[in-house]
Amino acid sequence: MSNVVTDPRPVVRKFLARPQHEGVGATVRRSIGRFELKYFDPFLVLDEFSGVFLLQLDFLITHIELAQLDADIREMKSILYGIEESEPVAEACAQLTQEFFAGDTMRLLIRCLPKLNFETRKDATRVVANLQRQPVHSRLIASDYLEKNIDLLDVMITGHEDPSVALHYGGMLRDCLRHQVVASYVLKSAHMKKFFDYIQLPNFDVASDAAATFKELMTRHKSTVAEFLTKNYTWFFSDFNSKLLESPNYMTRRQAIKLLGDMLLDRSNSGVMVRYVSSKYNMKVLMNLMRETHMCIQIDAFHVFKLFVANKNKPADIVNILAANRNKLLRFFDGFNTEKEDEMFAADKAQVVKEIRELVATAPVGCSGELFKPIAGQLEQSVGAVHTRKCQ
Repeated sequence: MSNVVTDPRPVVRKFLARPQHEGVGATVRRSIGRFELKYFDPFLVLDEFSGVFLLQLDFLITHIELAQLDADIREMKSILYGIEESEPVAEACAQLTQEFFAGDTMRLLIRCLPKLNFETRKDATRVVANLQRQPVHSRLIASDYLEKNIDLLDVMITGHEDPSVALHYGGMLRDCLRHQVVASYVLKSAHMKKFFDYIQLPNFDVASDAAATFKELMTRHKSTVAEFLTKNYTWFFSDFNSKLLESPNYMTRRQAIKLLGDMLLDRSNSGVMVRYVSSKYNMKVLMNLMRETHMCIQIDAFHVFKLFVANKNKPADIVNILAANRNKLLRFFDGFNTEKEDEMFAADKAQVVKEIRELVATAPVGCSGELFKPIAGQLEQSVGAVHTRKCQ
């Protein structure tokens, strides 16, 4: 169950009732001598931070209080990252991490992020990112905290819908995804389908950030991703093909085909890969991408297409389509080259050509070739132009 705190007052009172520990502050002060002791005592910083947030949640914040809030977040960043040539102090970082999560300060920060100014949001994002990888007694307590406060991920994910904070929430979310419990929750949640929409948002920066988060989600925790793809194969790849690979947006297609290759070529997803390359409809999508005038997309599409050809257990309809269009495909590959000499690409292309030459149709070619003929025809017509545009 999520540990939802609807009223921050008990949290703040708990902080304010805590005895101060000057030892850590003194240690940090010796490292960064020119600053006042209280600003670098993790307990004092968190007390002030929580107190100002309480006012902010009550909509009573003043310019003075906002300035103090900005200062407190900067001081937390200074403890975690150090200042100028001064390295952070491990003991201070550990104690700040302990108190940050024990006092539910992360909830306060995430909930109030939209009210902060731009620079403070950037600092807050860096603080949250650092705390995800700060060990306390050789343990990443951030993972335990997020498991108990999983609803905070809902806030970060839906933050993509507000352009003013989307990049900050997105950055926080990617760092939280280093924890398997977080990735598992997001993959299983209803939010998963929203990423296909976020990646297509008209705001380029937000869409690119969502794509970066999606890539992190689909590649970091391999066994978790493999389980998800196996259970959700049909809807996931239907949306992946139609919304991403067939998107009218060049960057969306480029990022998607690269990610598809990364997923299918990962050994953890071998079962998913075999299923994907057994579909003639998937092959049609890939052949359309190989018609692109952008070489980046062409090459990445080829690296997925070669899996269809290399499959030793090709379904009959795929064999028949390839055989029916053998001559057109061979002419296309004859002019299909990278801008720079690439021995591995040349070897892969030679193997694909060899496989296509040796294919034997398992049924009359007219039965299966019609689906593919228009695509192959367009491929043949575009051979002279497809290699002229560089990656952008």
